[in-house]
Amino acid sequence: MVRLGYAAKGLIYLLIGALALRLALGDGGRITDSSGVLRTFVQQPFGWILLMAIGVSILAYAAWEIAKALLDVHHKGATASGWINRSLAIIKGLAYGTIGWEALQLVFARRVQSQGADQYAREAMQVPFGSWFIVLVGIGIAWYGAWQVWMAWQSRFDEDIDQQRLRHEKLVWVLAVGRAGIGARGIIMVVMGVALVQAGFDRSPRKASGMAESLWTLASQPFGTWLLAAVAAGLVCFGCFQLLHARYARV
Repeated sequence: MVRLGYAAKGLIYLLIGALALRLALGDGGRITDSSGVLRTFVQQPFGWILLMAIGVSILAYAAWEIAKALLDVHHKGATASGWINRSLAIIKGLAYGTIGWEALQLVFARRVQSQGADQYAREAMQVPFGSWFIVLVGIGIAWYGAWQVWMAWQSRFDEDIDQQRLRHEKLVWVLAVGRAGIGARGIIMVVMGVALVQAGFDRSPRKASGMAESLWTLASQPFGTWLLAAVAAGLVCFGCFQLLHARYARV
C-alpha cells in the first residue's frame, strides 16, 4: 500500500506539472493543484475506482511517513536537529493525509468543498496570535523549500532509494530526475512560504497561496512563461521520481 501511495503521489504531481507545462507552451493546459487533479479523476469513466485507490494508498503512505518519524527509522536522533527533521516528516504525512482523505470524501460524498490556502489563513487569523502562527508556518515552509533546493543541488536526497537494486547507470539517471523534481518543488514551496509570511504580517488572508497560486506567481514574473515551463517540467520529473520510488524505495 505504501508503494501504491508513492505511485499515487507521483501521478498527482505528474498531472499538475503536465497541465502547467502545456499552458506554458501554449498547447492548452491549465494551472491546478491536487484538489483540481482529484476532481479531474471524478469526471472520468470509473474515476471513483481510481480515486478510491488513490485515497487509501496515500493514507497508507501518510501513515508510513508519520510512523518513520515517530520510530526514527532513519536514525535522526533525539537532538534538536533530529526532532526538526522528524517533525517535518510528520507534517508531510499529515499534509498528504488530507489529500487522501479528500479523495475518499469525493468517492463517498461526490461533492466536497475544498479549502484554499487563503481560507485556512483566514480561519487561523481568527484565533489569538493566529497571524504570527501563519508567519511561523510560512518561514518553516520557505526554509524547507530552500533546504530541498540545496539537497537537490548536492544530490543528498536519496536515502529512501534502495541503491542496491539499481545498476549504476540506472541510478545516475534516477538521481538526475530526482534532482530536477525536488528542486522544482522546493522553489514552489519557497514561493508558498514567502506568501504566507506576507499574509501573516499584513493580516491579509488573500495573500496566502497554495500550489496553484504559487505557479501563477511564477508565471507573472519577468520571463514568467519560461520560468513556469521550467518549474512545470520539474514537477513532471518529481512525479516520475515518485513513480520510481514505488519500485525502488526502501519500505
